[in-house]
Amino acid sequence: MSMGSSATATGATASATAWNFAKFRKEVEATAAGYGTAEPFPHAVFRDMLNLEPSAIADFPEPEWASWTELGDTYQFRKFSCSNIEVIPDPFRKLIRELCDPSFLRLLEQLTGIPKLIPDPYLKGGGLHMSGPGGVLAPHTDFHLYEPLALYRRINVLVYLNDDWDESYGGCLQLGDPQNPAKTVVPGWGTTMVFSTDNRSIHGFPKPIADGHWRKSIALYYYTSEETKEFGGDTTTAWRTHGEHRGVVRKARLGLYKGLNQTSKAVSLAAHLVNPNQGSEWWRMRKERLAKETGAQGYGHEHAHDHEN
Repeated sequence: MSMGSSATATGATASATAWNFAKFRKEVEATAAGYGTAEPFPHAVFRDMLNLEPSAIADFPEPEWASWTELGDTYQFRKFSCSNIEVIPDPFRKLIRELCDPSFLRLLEQLTGIPKLIPDPYLKGGGLHMSGPGGVLAPHTDFHLYEPLALYRRINVLVYLNDDWDESYGGCLQLGDPQNPAKTVVPGWGTTMVFSTDNRSIHGFPKPIADGHWRKSIALYYYTSEETKEFGGDTTTAWRTHGEHRGVVRKARLGLYKGLNQTSKAVSLAAHLVNPNQGSEWWRMRKERLAKETGAQGYGHEHAHDHEN
């Protein structure tokens, strides 16, 4: 596998961008008005966003690559990641840097309505991702407080790098209630998912990847220096499904985890509420959101299901 320039593999010139900025700009202009009201939480899905041909995947690292970090627990079974930009091969290193440039940030702010977005130079939890046969990512909401840089996570951008991916292969991103997801996104080549991250943005791919397939992507997270007006979570990932557990000890440990996690969330909520800079506004917005959600449920809105193929 080549780890150098992929100009030959992709057919792109050395000066061409890996990201299709012209197309993205047009689609942002057409999509921004509906971003904040998208269900089940603010998001947008874009197609064919790369100037790279699928043949560029020849430069994507193989499973044996020494720079992979294998996560491999129950929640992220058979998942590998690399956040070291210095060893990520082109054209993917180039793509990551383009998606951290001011040109992209301005469009991302226009789309989401969130100003002053900051990319993470350390790619904590992001960078290259790959999951193998049998791999899953349990539904979850992401950490919100990024303590090393004293920032607050606001936006996820996921760029998929899989040619001819079919929903039957598993590994498709699901949004919302794990028992009744509102949307399913097939991770085909150049498909890009942008969504706001808070305690409502439940996402994952709980359906295992089929034998013979490897799910490949780039994940990037964007932050602000100011806290959200609504509660956005704390410093840890909040897993929403936990699989089957047998035995008294394992069940007791899982019960203790759930209890402590709820306590942690309650403490974070209380801290947010007593903040004199935003507590009252947060409470008002929370009541408005709950009223809206209750009204929507009255019309069966929560049963809507829209497959993104």
